[in-house]
Amino acid sequence: MFKRILLSILIFALIMAIVLVIYKRLNPKNPEVLANGNYIETVFLADNLQPEVASAIKVNDIIYDETGKKCFIITEVKVQPAKEYNINSSGHFVIENHPVFKDVYITAKSMDKKYAWSYQYGRYQIMAGAHVPVYGEDWKVWTTVLKVKEIK
Repeated sequence: MFKRILLSILIFALIMAIVLVIYKRLNPKNPEVLANGNYIETVFLADNLQPEVASAIKVNDIIYDETGKKCFIITEVKVQPAKEYNINSSGHFVIENHPVFKDVYITAKSMDKKYAWSYQYGRYQIMAGAHVPVYGEDWKVWTTVLKVKEIK
């Protein structure tokens, strides 16, 4: 009876040790795992913004996720007039600049490395075509991710 209990305890301890080793090797907070990934650079498009909001987005601003974690630093901001799609009097499709609204292209670099197949941004994944909210210090915009590129 004593041998069975001792054997069960030893097997349980061995299984727990194996689980602990696997966890330590695959843990995303492990410096070895984090060192394997790369930073990413991404381009966000925030379209049809009010001019006041567009002018509030600046280079070197920090982008936060919905939990308040610092995720990106803005490296470039391009503001352009928003495009307006209309049909002219002869029935042809025309593209014109909107007189008020702005399109903002935000290029940003991740502040930490990605360690999985995509960069985790709060509850969202940063992938081309994804729609994600972008939070600054005093602004929040809904964006489309246009491009994602890994950088060293």
